[in-house]
Amino acid sequence: MINVENEGILVVDKAPGPTSHDVVAMARRTFQLRRIGHCGTLDPLASGVLVLCIGRLTRLSDWLSRGGKEYEATMRLGATSSTDDVQGEIRPSAEPIPSREQIEAAMQPFRGCIDQVPPAYSAVKVDGVRSYRRARRNEEVELAPRSIRVDRFEIESFEPPCLRVRVECGKGTYIRSLARDLGAALGCGAYIETLRRLRIGSMRADEGVALEVLRNGDDDEAVRAAFVEPRVALSGILQPLDLDEEGTRLFGHGQPAPVEDAEAPDERAIFGGGRFLGIGRTGQGQVHPAKVFAAPDVVA
Repeated sequence: MINVENEGILVVDKAPGPTSHDVVAMARRTFQLRRIGHCGTLDPLASGVLVLCIGRLTRLSDWLSRGGKEYEATMRLGATSSTDDVQGEIRPSAEPIPSREQIEAAMQPFRGCIDQVPPAYSAVKVDGVRSYRRARRNEEVELAPRSIRVDRFEIESFEPPCLRVRVECGKGTYIRSLARDLGAALGCGAYIETLRRLRIGSMRADEGVALEVLRNGDDDEAVRAAFVEPRVALSGILQPLDLDEEGTRLFGHGQPAPVEDAEAPDERAIFGGGRFLGIGRTGQGQVHPAKVFAAPDVVA
């Protein structure tokens, strides 16, 4: 067992195979702690960044999941899949594979703010039931489109029928849906063959602890190196705001604290006394606590 504090943010480099919940269960066994959750599901097929929150910081997962995401994916053209990836029932297409120029032209409408329908095999709930459960029962699944943001969708290499792409996107984007919809636009079909999440916010896969190391629990140094401070984890998601001693005391007790240059409404990551205090909303010269994480001894 690896001894850790009762709270923290851990970056894991997940291997293909386990579900996100499997990784959480693994961490609970390794750390012998129950209160652990993840910040954004990663498909079993996929590898890469899975962020775990431990202890009180599980309440931070909603904010951490807002961080921009970066993926590297291999799309296979010339067929469709029941799950929009290689693990589903593959249905070959009779249509020819388009040229690189045709593919690049077809990718253009998928950049920016767009509407996207999640895959039928996803965790989206339909009348209280996960969509993938209905799909497995061969039930008809109709999911409403969702507004998403795709900042980058570019070809890295093209060796027909395999198209390797890089995607940078916002919360709620399904790379499987991008492949499905691009294949439909091209007329030949497409599905995900490999998928790796390189980054969530500022947290990168190459900074994470390998799944085997986490499972074995025998390399304390490697695991500890994969923990990140809230200031780092929240960078690029929320602007930091540092309070003075009196502001720290007030905020830590759930009271508004006076701050300069805080007339406009905004959501900020609050720090004081060298510690992360929580999430606050600024306005009219004050910051109002939204979530307080500070331990009582810090703000006494």
